[in-house]
Amino acid sequence: MDLKRLRYFCVIVEQGSISKASRILNISQPPLSKRLQELEEEVGTPLVLRNGSGITTTEAGMVLYLRACDILRNVEEARSEAIFVANNKKEVLRIGISYLFQRHFSPLVAQFYQQLEGVKIETIVADSSTLEGMLDKKRIDIGLFQQPTMAGSYECISMQPVKAVALISKKLLPSPPKDQVLLSELGQLPLILIRRINGEGTFEYINNQLLRLGVRPNIIISANEPRMVYELIASGIAAASMMPASEVPPQAEEYCHIVDIYPAPNIFFPTFVKLAASPHQPELLNILLHYQEQVS
Repeated sequence: MDLKRLRYFCVIVEQGSISKASRILNISQPPLSKRLQELEEEVGTPLVLRNGSGITTTEAGMVLYLRACDILRNVEEARSEAIFVANNKKEVLRIGISYLFQRHFSPLVAQFYQQLEGVKIETIVADSSTLEGMLDKKRIDIGLFQQPTMAGSYECISMQPVKAVALISKKLLPSPPKDQVLLSELGQLPLILIRRINGEGTFEYINNQLLRLGVRPNIIISANEPRMVYELIASGIAAASMMPASEVPPQAEEYCHIVDIYPAPNIFFPTFVKLAASPHQPELLNILLHYQEQVS
């Protein structure tokens, strides 16, 4: 349906006369009457009744008039919004960050903002499996999360693994271990472990490592983000956990021991992830590579 015809029709109804509408629209009466006739033919029913003093809107015409007003208003709003965006254009980079590496990746996100001139950064923090789904649906542009187990559709740049440390509640162990805790000993304590919402991840890896050492782990709670782990321990639960050193807040020392693990398990692999089919972003990758050189 032609928007110009709808606009002409609305003016005719509002003015109650084709002659008055023609003056407002700055168009002669014959072509305006022709546009009205074409609209009636398209709809398939009379929209106005003509009389000596002007026009009267039919019931069908009034329905179309009310809907046309809404349509024209929405079109104008869309036009205005498009103009606003064009005049205030700022490229948006949507970054998905895993709960697992929220603190770890904050400096990198800051560098993206500082070095990508004119780019607006939008961050979404979620579980790694959730972010993989968002990346597949193109709801985010890049992901900063645990290395995907199935990387077929992704282009991944692996970063330095983040050291795993043990958090042991002071209620569970009043005196701290000397320098480190054996992985087998840690596995025998009540455990709160990080677990993905969907798929396999660090939870399964830790569980399998302990089983290979002959330890059946006593996992009492699983959580999908590190913050929940230390908050549970801080709330008084006598348990231990294993988490990325980068995600342990300074205040955690008040209520738990933070110690190294032997043998040191490499289980936390922060990765820059994008869809293999999405456009390459050289500037973004240059910042990433420079950042890796700084922190290595």
